[in-house]
Amino acid sequence: MQRLLVIVGIVFGLLSLFNNRFRFLNAFLSNKWLRRAAVSLVMRIPAVREKMMYQMLR
Repeated sequence: MQRLLVIVGIVFGLLSLFNNRFRFLNAFLSNKWLRRAAVSLVMRIPAVREKMMYQMLR
């Protein structure tokens, strides 16, 4: 029974996170250091970096 309650709680938590994903993302990226870390992590992905450079230099 307790395991079922934990699973239901996790599902509701994920649903609320999904429904408010842009609010959480804006709160996360409003911090300068977190935004800088997120951009540097994303730019380490070769496909993303190539796509961004293509868009900027087009």
